[in-house]
Amino acid sequence: MSEKGKLICPHCKVTTSFHPVRIRGLGEVPSELKLHSVVRKTVKLEAYTRDGSESEPHVNYAIVECQACFKFFIAKGTGDLSRGWSAVYPLSHRSVAKEIPEPIRNQFEEACLCFAVSAYTGCLLMCRTALINLQRQQKANLQELTDKGSISKFLYAESNEVRLWANLFGHEDVPPSVSREDAEQLLVYTETLLNAIYVEPKRLSDLTDKRKKIEGSS
Repeated sequence: MSEKGKLICPHCKVTTSFHPVRIRGLGEVPSELKLHSVVRKTVKLEAYTRDGSESEPHVNYAIVECQACFKFFIAKGTGDLSRGWSAVYPLSHRSVAKEIPEPIRNQFEEACLCFAVSAYTGCLLMCRTALINLQRQQKANLQELTDKGSISKFLYAESNEVRLWANLFGHEDVPPSVSREDAEQLLVYTETLLNAIYVEPKRLSDLTDKRKKIEGSS
C-alpha cells in the first residue's frame, strides 16, 4: 500500500522516480503503449459518473513508467507527482502464501483485494469467511486450537477480535463503515493466524526434511 504523499510502484513496491504520460478526463491511453484494455476501463470508470459528467474534474490520471522496474501503471492524483498521487491499476495487494489451502487461500486473497480497492467492510467480512473455513478445516474452534497449543493465547485474542468485528459490522443496524486503519490491522491478524496454522508449520517441515536428507547423505 502506498504511503500518504508518496507514489509507490504496484509492480516492484519501490518509491522512486517516475516518467508520466498525463491523461485528463476521458483522454485515450496512447495505443503505442499497448496496455491492457482494462486500463482504459479503469480511467473511464474513475473519471466519469454514471450520467457522463465529470465527477472529479480536478483529478489527473497518468500512465506512469517506474524508473526502477520500467513497468507501466495507472496513477491518479492532483498536482506534482511527488505528492498526492496513488496507483489505481494494477491493484497493489499483498501476495498470499501458497501453503494456505483452498478455499481459505482464495477467500483471504479476496479480502486483500477488497482492502486494495478501499472496500474495508468487504475486507473484514472476507476475513471472517476465511476464519470460519479455517475452523471447519481444522475441525476445531479458536478456543480449541488454543487449548491444543496450535496457537498462542495472544494469537487467539487477535483472531477472536476479527470474528467480533466482523459480527459487529455484519449487522444491518450498524453503519457499514470500517476505517482503513482498523481493516488493515484486522487483515494482519487474519494473516498471522493463517501463517501460524498453515504456512510456518509447512515451511518448518520442509526445512527439517531438507536437513535430514543432507545428514543422511553425509
